[in-house]
Amino acid sequence: MHTRKTIIFSARDAAAALYAAPIIELALGDDRFRVVVVAQEPALSILRRRSITSIAVELPAAESAGDLNAAALLSQAELILQREQPDVVIAGLSSPGQGGIDEALLQMRSCTGFLLQDFWGEWNGFFGRKPDLFLVLDEAAAALTRQAHGIDCVVVGSTRHADYAALEMLKTRQTARTRIGASGRPLIGWFGQALHDVPGYSRSMAAWSRAVRDFPVEVDVVYKPHPRESADQRQRTLELMRACLPEVHFLEAWPIEDSLLLCDCVCAVMSNCLYDAAYLNFHSPAPLVTPVAMLHSAELHADLSSKIAFEALPYIALGLAKVALPGSDLGGQLFSAMSEEGKRDCWQAARRNLADPSRAAAHILDLVRSHGGGS
Repeated sequence: MHTRKTIIFSARDAAAALYAAPIIELALGDDRFRVVVVAQEPALSILRRRSITSIAVELPAAESAGDLNAAALLSQAELILQREQPDVVIAGLSSPGQGGIDEALLQMRSCTGFLLQDFWGEWNGFFGRKPDLFLVLDEAAAALTRQAHGIDCVVVGSTRHADYAALEMLKTRQTARTRIGASGRPLIGWFGQALHDVPGYSRSMAAWSRAVRDFPVEVDVVYKPHPRESADQRQRTLELMRACLPEVHFLEAWPIEDSLLLCDCVCAVMSNCLYDAAYLNFHSPAPLVTPVAMLHSAELHADLSSKIAFEALPYIALGLAKVALPGSDLGGQLFSAMSEEGKRDCWQAARRNLADPSRAAAHILDLVRSHGGGS
């Protein structure tokens, strides 16, 4: 008889929780595993909404490896590891620049450590210790990860998008549009990120708002904030948009899928919601939505280009999204993206190029079984 393996799952960012949840739910029903979940906000609330019991880490993120928050996170991680004695830690990917429980658990572990990567090639090396294995979305992510970090990785697919196959997309879209009192006009959405300190981000939002205002036909406009945007950042975004646009529907507490399905065109700088929209297209029997990566600001593009290899990302390489680059006609590109032809381009690219995610969570649990407990 095989002994059960103990897995600690951890998550801090929203995307980390959304990608981990299907694996956690599958593992909880599998007698091969004992499951422990550790989470910080905003991941903690997302997991709770899915009825996943988690050890709550109430500490704030650390700003530097030497500050008191960092020491407290490492101490709490060590206590959790000593108490639970995991065979494997599966940590979520959290945004670089801050340290959280994901990085602390990977740093302090004495077992195998996996990183569940939800963005191509990324790793938050706040405390410095790498995982033993990166679990990545696709071959593009594998190539970028090996190049950037020189460490082994396994393509597992996109765990969070298997559930999209069961979505009643057209019904959800109609319900969402009724909820905001949609006029029947085309709908375009800005999906925010906590990038307000990045050069050019606010100017990019302003340029987007002006371009939408100047469309040759009237459209409905929505703003969906990111879970990590502060109340002040959300208010500033609304004020900036409403200075140009007569009405902006604020999707404060909406589920991300409802928010995406509401729209004909989804715009974000480089958010995971663009990939979500691509997978909605993958599972849809007809053209649905156009994702647009908003890199129109030269300042923003220059800053992010130093961190992200845009041309290698599937958005560009596989045509999953339209990409608004510096020097392009932003208004014309956005208006075209809402057209049936624009939606058909991205729908066909998603159907042709994305992998079926239905086995992704099971694949990861099979990997857990095949790896030993030591590191």
